Amino acid sequence: MFSWGENCQHGYRLKDGSNISTGDGVHLLNLGFDITNLSAGHSVLAFIKSNADAAIIRTTDSKDGARVRGKQRFVKCKEKIQAVGCRDDDVVTLLSKEGKVLCVDTTTTRTYIPKPLEALCKIPVSQVACGSQHSVALTKGGQVYTWGQDSRGQLGLGRSKPGAEPPQLIQSLSALPLVQVAAGGEQSFALSVSGAVFGWGGNDCGQLGLGDTTDRPTPTPVRSLNTKKTIYISCGKDHTAILTKNGAVFTFGSGQYGQLGHNSFSDELRPRLVAELWGAKVTKIACGRHHTLVLTDSKRVYSFGCGAQGQLGHGEESHPSVPLPVQLPQDITNGPKIGNIYAGGNCSFATSTSVKERTASVSNVTHDVIDKWVSECDSKSWKKIKWEIHMMFSSASCLNTSFLEQSKDKHFQTSPKYSGLNMSVARLAFKKLLKKDKVFSEVEAAVLLLLPSLEKKPAGVEGLRIYLLLNELLHVIQSHEQRRTSTTLAEAVAAAVLNLSAGSLQVIGDWWSSLPPSTMVEHVNVWKQALSVILSLKPVPRNSGVRNLLLVLQYMYNANSRTAEPQRMPETDFRLLIDKNFLVEDLQIWIFRSQLKNVHIEPLILCSFPIVMDLESKKFVFDVNAEYTKRTAQYPLDVFRGLGYILGYILRLPHYKYFDLDLKRASVLEDTFERLAAATPADYKLPLAVYFDKNFTTVDDQYLYRKDFFHELFHEMMSAESGMFMFNDSKTLAWFPSTATEEDQRYFQFGVLCGLALYNQYIIHLPFPLALFKKLLGVKPSLWDMIEFSPCVGESLMNILEVYEDDVIKNLYMDFVINWDGTEVELDPKNPEKPLTGENKKEFVDAYVNHAFNTSVEGVFQEFKRGFFQVCDQDLVKLFRPKELQEVLVGKDFHDWAKLKQNTGYEGEYNTTPPHPTIQMFWEVFDELTEDQKKAFLWFVTGFERVPVLGMETIKMTVKVKGVGDLSYDEHYPETHTCFSKLELPLYSTKEIMQSKLTEALSNNRRIYK
Repeated sequence: MFSWGENCQHGYRLKDGSNISTGDGVHLLNLGFDITNLSAGHSVLAFIKSNADAAIIRTTDSKDGARVRGKQRFVKCKEKIQAVGCRDDDVVTLLSKEGKVLCVDTTTTRTYIPKPLEALCKIPVSQVACGSQHSVALTKGGQVYTWGQDSRGQLGLGRSKPGAEPPQLIQSLSALPLVQVAAGGEQSFALSVSGAVFGWGGNDCGQLGLGDTTDRPTPTPVRSLNTKKTIYISCGKDHTAILTKNGAVFTFGSGQYGQLGHNSFSDELRPRLVAELWGAKVTKIACGRHHTLVLTDSKRVYSFGCGAQGQLGHGEESHPSVPLPVQLPQDITNGPKIGNIYAGGNCSFATSTSVKERTASVSNVTHDVIDKWVSECDSKSWKKIKWEIHMMFSSASCLNTSFLEQSKDKHFQTSPKYSGLNMSVARLAFKKLLKKDKVFSEVEAAVLLLLPSLEKKPAGVEGLRIYLLLNELLHVIQSHEQRRTSTTLAEAVAAAVLNLSAGSLQVIGDWWSSLPPSTMVEHVNVWKQALSVILSLKPVPRNSGVRNLLLVLQYMYNANSRTAEPQRMPETDFRLLIDKNFLVEDLQIWIFRSQLKNVHIEPLILCSFPIVMDLESKKFVFDVNAEYTKRTAQYPLDVFRGLGYILGYILRLPHYKYFDLDLKRASVLEDTFERLAAATPADYKLPLAVYFDKNFTTVDDQYLYRKDFFHELFHEMMSAESGMFMFNDSKTLAWFPSTATEEDQRYFQFGVLCGLALYNQYIIHLPFPLALFKKLLGVKPSLWDMIEFSPCVGESLMNILEVYEDDVIKNLYMDFVINWDGTEVELDPKNPEKPLTGENKKEFVDAYVNHAFNTSVEGVFQEFKRGFFQVCDQDLVKLFRPKELQEVLVGKDFHDWAKLKQNTGYEGEYNTTPPHPTIQMFWEVFDELTEDQKKAFLWFVTGFERVPVLGMETIKMTVKVKGVGDLSYDEHYPETHTCFSKLELPLYSTKEIMQSKLTEALSNNRRIYK
């Protein structure tokens, strides 16, 4: 062994003539055995022989003040020792090969008999590290325990206080896949398998590398080292060094003695690369009290820092702040190469024994391990396998170390955006687990034991990998038919997810949404499957377990919403098949809560989780509630008390009171506004009845009259002649005019009429952009809405935002002044004529869109919204997404004319096989119509210009011969009965006559109401 520094050659039992020295104070000591581990404190040095025996050498102060090193004494211990640590308070900590922690107080006796650390006697430990007066241990299960002085927070327990503390678990590190712990004067560190570094304790010189000098009482990530591929940490009294997998060295903390190696004596508050070592690949590092050693792959040792006791091995060299080579004795040039280095106190050491890097061997789940578990075995082997399963699957640290992406060391890039996991490897491993029932049962039991103990906010993101892995495990489980109906594990995982902090949920969501789309869908299906099982039960349980599953699905939906379009899952992938009886039950609970006091039960899905409802379910609930509301508007409250508020009974009550609109066809718009002005909000809730020109029809005819009413009313209201709205350049879309005021009651009544259409299940002509429906639902309009409404303006804004370079924008010579609806508008009134620049372009675009859709129409829109929600219940309207609400109110365009032909039925003389000649002639004429003429025909026969979004199946018609008394068919037009979508078609003599009569009927909008 080579030794240099304070008392470097003293205290050892050397063979005669075995101490060879250089002029630079480096001694070659022939101990007669190899050293496998060594640690030195201020007054104690301890080492381990290759036979696993430990020895201790104390240094004491003589009467004249000199420090004198005593003789080595072997520790009397039956245990085989693998590691040793020395503190400045003369306590030596030993770690046995079985994982037991033993302590020796070298001040109390001349015979060194170690005592086991009681608090850890049943917990296998893989590594120990010692600071000045504190110790840190890493267990084989990945847990970190600390004990000793805590004056600077070096124990990481969340508070700093004087006095010694017994071993305690650092809970915030419990989920992290740790491979090393380190300790210095009053600072501590932990290193994860993917290179994340966490520091805590004293930081007065920046020795934690956090960019400041504030102490930390809890483990704090050193973010500037993220992705640097750190593989080892070493600590001095108040400085720290880290080694990367690429052989680079970073140092930080006190530079008072040049121990950072930056050719300066300044402190560094953040990790800084030791540039003087550039080009040399460093393989090992070691920090003494105020100096640092490094070993390169060429087996050269370099040192820097304090050399007052000769601990640098430079002799008279006067540049301690840069790495310089240690001068080793010349006569061993051909001897064994340096394998390891150690530094402690004011001493330095190098050995020819190559010891594996001093990081913990982390237990993790591998394919080889699983193969052993699922193979045939005897009862004794099975007992050991059960123990292994429990150890690994009840340890978040072990699971978070498993299935890493080893290709090109990608897992070292772990961040809040990347998990570092290889999910394909995990899936294959989990599939193997399910091959043997008793293996899976043990895995499930271990995971269920682990979940309640998981941290709300792990110190690092690697502690969150387990949640992706458990989602994958659940997916594999549900792929097996026999296990699809069990929801125990899914509910337990959901409860653990919901215990996480908002920041942790954000990370998991970002990780999940970066997976391949097919995997995203499979993970969503995990929660959908569990919910489907529960929702199929009679009755459906309404407990926290079900709600937790729904919340997890909601979080995944939210994460998906943040994902870029190509990667984003369709919203329909989150939908569940929900029984209508359950929806009615949920609606009834919602009604109870809204009308009765002291009702503590709440709907399970309705209004809380609309993401799982498809459009049909949402509209069903809305329509059932509308029917319920119509009846409650007609009957006294006593009736409902008598029925016990049972929804099924109430819906069977007959209508006897209506909201009557008696109108003239010639003045339908004016008459409607007049009737609405005279009505009360309670009237809107009644069933709607419409009469034209005193023609009081039967209830059966009301459907047609209401359909006519909404058609004619909205076409007139949305025309340019009404003067109510502005239109885009192509005159295809309308918007509220900026010149209108809330005093104009027409906009309130416009809202009422839109609400009445939705409430009474009619589609209307409402050529507004999606922005209208967004605003109704509290969603902010965006640039995409401007692109829809005014493509020219929208694309110009998009170019400013995303295409034009800053110099191009500058040369546009634009300012924050726009022309909207014929009016010049200052977008930033506080800064008139503010120029548009590359720096403020987003502000300009946002202000433009905000003015168009919000500021310029705020008062008028609020009146519209007030009218709309005086008819419709706002909570139930919010079940819909903006596009869904638009489709329900406006319907969809119909283009499937082949489907119309397929759905057509024939009566009487036309009901023949093969088709009647007149029918063949009709379809030839129909096929030759323009698209607009076909749409006019659709309205002519069915009363629909557009079709209900859920009523595509209603687009069908029946054709019969039109009865003509004198048989002069060619003189008559086709007639329709829109209530029944029935076409009466004369027996025309020629195709040309049929074509003429049909197109004339369509152009004149001739309809016969029967």
